[in-house]
Amino acid sequence: MLAQLILAFTLHAQTLPAPTGPYAVGRDPLLGEDGWRIEPLAPKLGPRRILADVWYPAEPREGGNPAEYLAVDAFERAIGSALPSQLGAAYDAIRSGKVSTHAVSGAPFSSRLRRAPVLIFSPGGGMIRELYAAQLAELASHGYVVAAITHPYDGFAAVYPGGGHIAYDGKRWPKPPSLEGEANLNQLEWHAADLRFVLDELGRAGSRPFSGRLDLARAGAFGHSFGGIAAAHACQREPRLRAGLNQDGSIAFQPYFADARGWGMDQPFLLLERSLRTGPPSDRELAEMKTTRARVEELRARLLRRRDLTLRSTGKGSLRVVLIREGTSHMDFSDLPLLGAGTREEWETKRRVLGVATAYTRAFFDRHLKGIRSPPLEGKNSDPLVEAVETFAPAGATASRKKRVP
Repeated sequence: MLAQLILAFTLHAQTLPAPTGPYAVGRDPLLGEDGWRIEPLAPKLGPRRILADVWYPAEPREGGNPAEYLAVDAFERAIGSALPSQLGAAYDAIRSGKVSTHAVSGAPFSSRLRRAPVLIFSPGGGMIRELYAAQLAELASHGYVVAAITHPYDGFAAVYPGGGHIAYDGKRWPKPPSLEGEANLNQLEWHAADLRFVLDELGRAGSRPFSGRLDLARAGAFGHSFGGIAAAHACQREPRLRAGLNQDGSIAFQPYFADARGWGMDQPFLLLERSLRTGPPSDRELAEMKTTRARVEELRARLLRRRDLTLRSTGKGSLRVVLIREGTSHMDFSDLPLLGAGTREEWETKRRVLGVATAYTRAFFDRHLKGIRSPPLEGKNSDPLVEAVETFAPAGATASRKKRVP
C-alpha cells in the first residue's frame, strides 16, 4: 500500500499543473544573432546568439508532438555531472522525461484569437528559461505570446538546436553587492538588450505559427530575480514595452535603478516579492559584515526609503505585492520546488504559491495590456499567501497609499 502511494505521488509530481486558460498552448523556438553586438566571451568574438522559447495560444491538437520539458541528454553533454546539482531535488523527475509542459511543438495559432499581446521573460541569474514552464504555459493559455530567454553565458547552459551549447561563465556575474548595493551594470545592460533584441526578432519572424498574430503595440516585460531587474531596465530603455514586472528581484532592496535624474520609468510597474526578513541580524552576521547593529538598522531604513522613492518615480504608477515569507521561497517562481517536492502536501503548497504569483502577474498585464480589471489588483483577493498590496500613485499625483490584505 505504501509503495502504491509513493508511486502515485511520484507520477503526480512529475506533471506540472495544467494551464487554466481557455486556449491550448503551443511552443516554438526562436534563434537570432544580434549583429550589432560582438560577444566578448565567445572564442571567435562572433555576434551574440540569443535563443528563446515562444509560448502562445494554440489550436487544440490531438496527437501533436508534445513540447519537451528539458533536453536532459543535451544538457548533460554540455555541463556533465553539474546538472544534478543545478536541478537539485527536481533532477530525478526531470531526468525521467515524464514532466509535461502541457504544450505542443509548432501547433497552429488559435483561430479564436486574431492577435495577442506579447511578453518577454528573463530568468533569474544562472537560471534557464526551461525551468519556468508552469507560469509561461499558464500565461499563454490566457491569450499571451510569451518569449522566454536564456541569456548566453549567464544561464548554467544554453543548448542550441542542432547541437552546440554555451555554458555559464562567472565573468557575467555582478560583483558581490556591498551593503550599499552594487551591481555589474554591464551585465544588466546586456540582459536588457537581449530582451529588446527578442522583441525585434518577434517582429521579423516569418513562417512561424505566431507570424502575423502578434500585437507588438501591446508588449510588456517581466522576469524573476536578476531577470526581474533586467526586465525593468529594458522598460527604461525601450518605450515599446508598455509595462514591466519584477518577480522577487532586488539589489539592496532596489527592484531596479532610477536614472541620474532620479526618474524610474514611464511605464506602470509591479514588484511582486516575498516579505522581507524582519528579525535583526545575529552577532555573528554583524561580525562578518564588520559593522554595528545601529549602522545596519540605519542603512536598512535608508535603503527602504530609496526603494519607495523609486516606486513613486514612475509615469503611470507602481504596485508592490508582498507574499508571506513563511512557507515560500525565492525559487517558488520557477518549476523546481514543484518538481522537487517530497510529499503531496509540499507539492500542493508550492502549486498554490506559484498559482498566486502567476495570478498577480496575469492580472497586472491584463490591466495594462488588455484593459481588463482583475480581482487580485482590485482589493478583492484575500488569499492568505498575500501579506500586503501597496499602491504608488504616478509621479506628481497623490502620495502612496497602502492597503493591508485581510
